[in-house]
Amino acid sequence: MPKQDCKYWEKCYQKNSAHLEKYNHPPRDSTAVSTADYSPVKDKEAQKRRTTEDLKQEPKTDDSLNTLDMDVEATVSKNTSTGERKEIDTDELRAEALGNIAGKNYMEILAKRIKFSVQAEYDELLRSNEFIRHKFLVEMPPDFYDFWKFANTLKKNSTGEEILQHFEKQFQLQLVGPFEFLAGRFHKAKLREPGDYLRHWRFFYDPPEFQTIFVRRDTGVHYGYWRDLPKDNECLLIARNDSLKNCKFEFIAGNVFDAFLHYLDKDFTSTPFTATLVSSTRKSVQLFINVNEIKLEKLETLRKRRSAKVVAKTFHEAGIVVPYEGNTQVGYRPLIVSDGELKKILEPFVKAGSSDGDGDNEEIKAAVIEKLQPVATAANIAMDECDFGTSLELGIDLFCSGRKELHSLVQSLLVPAYSLLSRPQFIAISKAHTEQRSKSLKLSIFDLDAK
Repeated sequence: MPKQDCKYWEKCYQKNSAHLEKYNHPPRDSTAVSTADYSPVKDKEAQKRRTTEDLKQEPKTDDSLNTLDMDVEATVSKNTSTGERKEIDTDELRAEALGNIAGKNYMEILAKRIKFSVQAEYDELLRSNEFIRHKFLVEMPPDFYDFWKFANTLKKNSTGEEILQHFEKQFQLQLVGPFEFLAGRFHKAKLREPGDYLRHWRFFYDPPEFQTIFVRRDTGVHYGYWRDLPKDNECLLIARNDSLKNCKFEFIAGNVFDAFLHYLDKDFTSTPFTATLVSSTRKSVQLFINVNEIKLEKLETLRKRRSAKVVAKTFHEAGIVVPYEGNTQVGYRPLIVSDGELKKILEPFVKAGSSDGDGDNEEIKAAVIEKLQPVATAANIAMDECDFGTSLELGIDLFCSGRKELHSLVQSLLVPAYSLLSRPQFIAISKAHTEQRSKSLKLSIFDLDAK
């Protein structure tokens, strides 16, 4: 019996002996398709099929790299959906097709495309204040933006960078974090890892609830907004800490204007030569507030309102706020040890000195962890019974101890507590901070370029 001509001619993929015995494979140009096998529909579909030989002959442009895998999938899908017997070994086809784009060249192209996509997203974020929420995981209150408008009046017709330099030169005050975004510094900066933005101006003792906006140049003195909930963006207290002294935070203002005036009174080193500057600046602040009819919250009002919600003071003395039902007493229960007893448990660390030398502290760490274990276990039991504030309190206290040896224990307490309290942003901030926690005063993301 004479063999029929295969409808795929010399480009047929079938290499098995049964197929070769049944069909001829002459060159397409020199052989006419038999009338019995001819079908306009099938012939049209056959012409649309892309073979590996065709792909090998085509230049490997970026577009072909993107569409190659899609073409293979389309071929497999078409053969399956029509219910026809597969005359092309699709597994071999896919392997061979993917083999054509595998290797270093493809990975380089892919890496470039990913980088371009990320950079494009970054450039788009820079167009609006959405950048702040995306990179710092919080939103700023109205008084923050009002203060930036005021800052522009102190040095009119100046760039954002010139305004930042003016504050630093005249008042030894650095406007940092989200202020640097408004000033345009991030527009020229190198794209960084997400954790780098969360660590930007995050001092050693800063808990996730705190966000730095003012820094007294070359010192550990810094001011920032305090949020008990990541989504809070109005009526925020402003706290102060000196990271070179201790972990304690003091609420000093109910808005950024009063925080600036507090800085001029308490932390700015005034001289006879700067007295006039301070006096005129104070008048400028009040004039700007009056002219623009800005309504500002007062410290005592906000502090009193928040104090009613605080369930535990904690080592940083700012306290923690969690939902608490007074009738059922669900939401928080005290630790099984007092603050004094907890500090006594941690005392061996204080005597041992720095936590940078891990080897010297292993025995001390083991002894302290052994004593902390019952306290942590009780806190976890409390959390299982919906008293989420207990684990949060212990986690914050251990964080405030400043001991890096306890970071894993800190995270085991804070992560589930923040999760159950629906504060996932604080989980990300806490993790990023403990990964690279530093007592250095060079905490700007822009300092990374100098390393």
